[in-house]
Amino acid sequence: MKKILVPTDFSENARQALDVAVKIAKKTDAEIVLLHVNEQVGAALPVSEYYYTYDRAIEEKYLNMVHENLERMLDEVATSLGADNIRTAVIGGPFTTIITDLVQTEGIDLIVMGTKGASGLKEFFVGSNTEKIVRTAKCPVLTVHDDKISEFRNIVVPTTLETDQKKMFEGLREWEAVFGGKFYLLYINNPGAYRGDHDIEAREKQLLEATGLKDVEIYKTETFTLNEEQVIFDFAKERNADLIVMGTHQRRGLAHILLGSLTEDTINHAAIPVLAIPLK
Repeated sequence: MKKILVPTDFSENARQALDVAVKIAKKTDAEIVLLHVNEQVGAALPVSEYYYTYDRAIEEKYLNMVHENLERMLDEVATSLGADNIRTAVIGGPFTTIITDLVQTEGIDLIVMGTKGASGLKEFFVGSNTEKIVRTAKCPVLTVHDDKISEFRNIVVPTTLETDQKKMFEGLREWEAVFGGKFYLLYINNPGAYRGDHDIEAREKQLLEATGLKDVEIYKTETFTLNEEQVIFDFAKERNADLIVMGTHQRRGLAHILLGSLTEDTINHAAIPVLAIPLK
């Protein structure tokens, strides 16, 4: 892992995300890119309703002032955490577009971002910025909530044990050295994907041997369930989990509307951090 992107709006959630990113960066010798996306770049101009003449110099002066103030705030936040390998950036434009583009141009390996989640009508019609990034970014996204996180000791990994999960398991192997915790694989039985014990054990063995994971235990639900999200939260609570890791198919458009995303729902409603790993 070489580069970690941390978007910030200077909220407490974002500050917690930066704290977690710094801890990961120190273990992996990664560089942190601390980013503020200025979405007001085209709207916030110091022009009164009575002033109709467009003055580009005034606009540029105002935007320069915004960028300078934001850069100073970012530097103060970075310095207070004692991070050495960190740089700041302020970019104007739509949040999701800026983040997804930066992942590609900068070669970002991980995004760490704070989230307050989304619920109700907001979740259905709009969603959270974090949810949109998880759906579009080509790298893992670690979402951080309110509570301070010191270490990831107990890690819950809901899995279907399908072959398309191999990329997630390969990611877990890389994270094993970083987290240093114990992985609890959770296979959830449901009427649409029921498997017997022998099949589950064979698939687990195949995936673990192919990816080299070591400190792992697997559990399965004893009864069918249609509320997979609640099963995940209950299991995470039983295991005193510090982190949930999930693969995501990053469905968009009609596929997302019809099939939804268990990973995005979990991120929106979880009380602990969630690491989403793209399966594509």
